[in-house]
Amino acid sequence: MDVVKRGFVRACKNHSYLSYELIDNILGPLCARHQVSKPSSKEDVKALVGEINDSISDLGQSLVFIKYPIKAEEYLVYAKTDATPDSVASTGLTAEECQYFSKLLDKIAAEEDCHIPWNAAYSELLLQGSSKPVKKSRMQELLHKWTQMGYFMELDERIYLGPRSLVELNFYLTSHHTEHIKNCMLCKCLVLWDIRCGSCHIQFHRECIHTYLQRRDICPSCGNLWTTPLRRSTSSSS
Repeated sequence: MDVVKRGFVRACKNHSYLSYELIDNILGPLCARHQVSKPSSKEDVKALVGEINDSISDLGQSLVFIKYPIKAEEYLVYAKTDATPDSVASTGLTAEECQYFSKLLDKIAAEEDCHIPWNAAYSELLLQGSSKPVKKSRMQELLHKWTQMGYFMELDERIYLGPRSLVELNFYLTSHHTEHIKNCMLCKCLVLWDIRCGSCHIQFHRECIHTYLQRRDICPSCGNLWTTPLRRSTSSSS
């Protein structure tokens, strides 16, 4: 089974973020080739990931499941535990291209719902003051690359923070963009584009507040009666 785990980690690193369908497509042939039983349920997959994390944590790597409301899907994200915006973009890029990643990340994170129109991602203002501005065609290439890596997500002509940014750059985002990016009061994990209290507009993970409301019918933040329907988000991005 160890060889399957190593192969799966390599696949996670190559894909950066994986849906359950992709996980199944990877584990199926991998397990068959090495004649071991394939995890048959999501719980089994998460148990396997837990075992893998025990062996890679000392290497500064982690596999993290995250629910991503923009796509209404849960992903498994490959992350480096010591990542910063500078280290994410540094490999094989110029200083100006690294600066583009950091400024684009900050521009999106500074917006109330953490997204910008797609054409704003190529604004020259992002590189204002740079001695060697990145050409628009190169910006497009880089954004495509970073989207494939899960740092950004393109949807409906908007650019969002991607699942890998939310995992790998969690500390940076929550410490540098405290106005719009916060942790769920109930599970203490980062929450974006999910459900809000109708009174105080504090955001919670849908599953967290659903579990909480089975015991009480008030908002854990403001104490007012919870009135937001659980079946839909109140985020203005929806």
